[in-house]
Amino acid sequence: NVHVVHIVQRSRSTQQVDVINGTLSNLAVTDEDGNEKQYATVLKQPLGITIFPTGEDVLIEYDLEDVLVLKEGKWTWDFSYGTPTIFHPPENVDLIFTNDRPIYLGGKGIRCSGCYMVLEYIIDEPITLKNVDWGNQKFTVVIRTLAEVDSFFFDQSTKRIFFVVTSNNDPVTLIIPLDLLWGPYDVYFNELPILKHEFLTNETHAWLNFRPDTSGRVDVIGTTVVPEFPLFIPLGLGIALILGIQLKNRLILR
Repeated sequence: NVHVVHIVQRSRSTQQVDVINGTLSNLAVTDEDGNEKQYATVLKQPLGITIFPTGEDVLIEYDLEDVLVLKEGKWTWDFSYGTPTIFHPPENVDLIFTNDRPIYLGGKGIRCSGCYMVLEYIIDEPITLKNVDWGNQKFTVVIRTLAEVDSFFFDQSTKRIFFVVTSNNDPVTLIIPLDLLWGPYDVYFNELPILKHEFLTNETHAWLNFRPDTSGRVDVIGTTVVPEFPLFIPLGLGIALILGIQLKNRLILR
């Protein structure tokens, strides 16, 4: 289910808000204190809500029951709406995908302005830990995916990690220790380059995502490998994960 809140700013003029497409229920129009406000509906597709002139902000709230679809383990929504919108996935989801691009949430929602996208997320995404021993050092590579992962191997001489996936267009996210293998990375699937996203890097780890559309071998090639060390650390390596955002709409995905 999806709970929608439209925030309609105070205005001396009549305003009309179109609801988001879907099967609507539990419609309520109130002020910020929960008091009911007078409104009118415009019977069209999608439904229009008319808000009369008011000196206070108005909240339009409702539930949508048929917009999120579970497709092979991924909750998917083909979303289209022109007003700035914030999405709040379930609390235990920290990674979502918009048009196949990964976004780490860091405990926050995401904002888009003029949203036309395919939104995906996975609840209780399987996590696999792959341990790498080099000399007296131990490293752990984290793999997050619905795909099956086999034959994981680290080759220091070629600066690569490779493994076999059994995938059905499942996103694969690797969290790689920088002391083991430093980026930027090249990713190959069945010996051909594949689109990848290096979307989160801090002082110790890099997050790398790609999406094989079938089963095969994945090769991840770095630029610096244990026991080599980079000559410098790029400025701005740490990335702020939490951003303050002011939004027009709030959507809570349950």
